[in-house]
Amino acid sequence: MCFPPPVRYYAPLLVLVFGLATTWLDYEINVANDLARNYGDVAAQANVTGARLAKLAERQIQGGELAKFEDDLAAWADEPWMNLAALVDAQGIIIADSNKHWAGRVVKETPLAPAMKLALKNHGVPRQQEARQPDQAMVFGAYPVTMGKRGTGWILLVFDRTDAEVQARVDAGRQLRWMAAAIMLLCFCLWTALHFGFADRLARLTRSVRDFGEDSAVNMESMPGGDEVHELSVAFTAMGKRLAERDAERVRLEREILHTSETECRRIGQDLHDDIGQRLTAASLATMGLITALESQAPELAPQAENLSEQIRQTIGAVRTLSHGLAPMGLHDDDGLMNVLQELATSTARSARLRCVFECPAAVSVSDAAVAGTLYRIAQEAVNNALKHADPGEIRVGLERCNGSLVLVVEDDGEGLPETLASGSGIGFQVMRHRAQLVGGKIDIGPAPAGGTRIACTIPSNS
Repeated sequence: MCFPPPVRYYAPLLVLVFGLATTWLDYEINVANDLARNYGDVAAQANVTGARLAKLAERQIQGGELAKFEDDLAAWADEPWMNLAALVDAQGIIIADSNKHWAGRVVKETPLAPAMKLALKNHGVPRQQEARQPDQAMVFGAYPVTMGKRGTGWILLVFDRTDAEVQARVDAGRQLRWMAAAIMLLCFCLWTALHFGFADRLARLTRSVRDFGEDSAVNMESMPGGDEVHELSVAFTAMGKRLAERDAERVRLEREILHTSETECRRIGQDLHDDIGQRLTAASLATMGLITALESQAPELAPQAENLSEQIRQTIGAVRTLSHGLAPMGLHDDDGLMNVLQELATSTARSARLRCVFECPAAVSVSDAAVAGTLYRIAQEAVNNALKHADPGEIRVGLERCNGSLVLVVEDDGEGLPETLASGSGIGFQVMRHRAQLVGGKIDIGPAPAGGTRIACTIPSNS
């Protein structure tokens, strides 16, 4: 996966991140709201309980029933959230407590110390007070009690909200897990819809278009469905069919043109061989008779006649080579390609005065005249390029079948082609490539194993 990732990945990922962040924020808000509600309930209960205990303490102290108040105070220990309640005199000594454990102790040495700080917060001015610790787990209250000659005492309360806080987080956590699971399921469904509904079909369409552009696919694939991807695939399919039809028509016309040009070349070659060649042969025979007559009647003119005869013979050879090049004899036979390539190598060696060999390890039969003619013209062009640009000492023309494909190779041991031609951008190479494409083949150009240049034309068996 590249970066940035495809839409089918980052869209569900963004939804997942945003959803989980929102869910966590909702969790925190729910916990805070639940704790705030619970604190309000506890604070209200603390105020009510403190006020009632303060009135009860004043009434029983006035009636001399302090021992009875201690029993009543212990009965309040079962009130929800209450952890500890105590009556403290003005000197900070605990008179009675709900646990019956701290009586007679200094309040500062007991868990009631934070509540006593509330009682003394206003510089000794008696006033009902309640507060909570920073962690919100404990709620403290201080409520004044008139104790007659003993001054002003206090009802000190401690409420423990730990269980409420734990329960609030458990409830919010359960909701968090359910919502997180629902968001992940939603993201998976979103990814599934994007992947199989759009991305996968777009990828298949992209591969189809790429294969069509690389000529490795005959027909483009039409995507199912009734959305934009389907419409796009239909449009591409229609475009591909039109391009394929135009390309087929272009290839047909080019083959017709090639066939016409080959026919015309054969006609010209035959005319050269049958007409011009015969006339030159007759002229050569007449010249030989003239030389014989001049040797007896005008010996001083005989050398000139012999020179003329030699030029006529050279012209006859050039015409024969030209006619065979334009119309190679026997090319339409099954083994005609091997014969004309052998003749090409022989004539090249004779005319260029270098070693030019034809190698064919096993007999190769080519029944298609168009393929045979194309391979001959490619070999002809490759040999001419080597003679013109590489200054070779040896040229090898090879023909064989390899894995069912027909392979023609022309190698030389020359200096290699110039950079402008080595890339295959020359007119000769373009013509060779074009000829090979018309019969379904391809041209490869590279260095030869022994130095120089290697040109290979491969035509698959199904072409």
